[in-house]
Amino acid sequence: MLPFLSDRSRPQGHPLLEVLPGQPIVHTRVAARGTWTVTARGWVLHSRIQLLDGDAVGLRDARLIGAVITTAEMLPDGTLGLVLQDGPGRPPDLSTTPRRLATVAPWRIDGPRRAMLQADEKGNLSATPPGPPVFATPETLAEFSASEPSGIEQRLLRRARDGWLHPGHVVELLASAGALEDEEFERRGPILLSRMLARGELRAGFVTDGSFHAWQLNLAETIEHIGTVWTAIGGRAPGPDTIAWFEITEVGEERLGLTGPQALPPGMSGYDSPGVVGGFR
Repeated sequence: MLPFLSDRSRPQGHPLLEVLPGQPIVHTRVAARGTWTVTARGWVLHSRIQLLDGDAVGLRDARLIGAVITTAEMLPDGTLGLVLQDGPGRPPDLSTTPRRLATVAPWRIDGPRRAMLQADEKGNLSATPPGPPVFATPETLAEFSASEPSGIEQRLLRRARDGWLHPGHVVELLASAGALEDEEFERRGPILLSRMLARGELRAGFVTDGSFHAWQLNLAETIEHIGTVWTAIGGRAPGPDTIAWFEITEVGEERLGLTGPQALPPGMSGYDSPGVVGGFR
């Protein structure tokens, strides 16, 4: 069992650890290169092995998904510990909360805008603060805003007219349009949503108690969040409640007022449209 807090070792903090409390965990994945734990804001803890109260974390670990980080601390030997509580929507299990997620050094935490904190084998820290936008540069925003809807984006709008949209719907339509590799879903999914948001056809938010609540974030912040979290989760894994929900706007409804091939510019009727291939492949 990994060490966590002890009388002989005083926990240490770091500014990049201080942003983790309050963030829910939305995904875990395990591969030969280690374990990844992903938060709702796109922060990713990667290490060889992570233990939840002494037991190894698994793929899409139900014990973790939906839990909220309350404390993030590091011991002098480099051991990182996260204290977790059950979040909204999870049935409380008072016999096992609070839980402790721990990992020994080396480990690495990646955050939005290429922020990074890592500990080497001896527990020595190195850090990179957040930099400029990665997914929402001024040039990218201008390009998305000036774009024309592709065929697959029209289909996403029709899906949104029937009910709130989530990233899993994007994955489904990309798969039906011929996408195969995880890298395709990871690269193209955020672009499709970002183009529709930039044109004002969708708004992003969250759904609670059967109601949609739009975010109070600006366009750049929304697009940066979508790209960051989708990349952190990876591939075709994003689904409901992992990144955001999306609601069609009046602009989107008006866009659907024009239907059929005659409503789309040449080359925009299907998979091979500029919105999903070309420079974005």
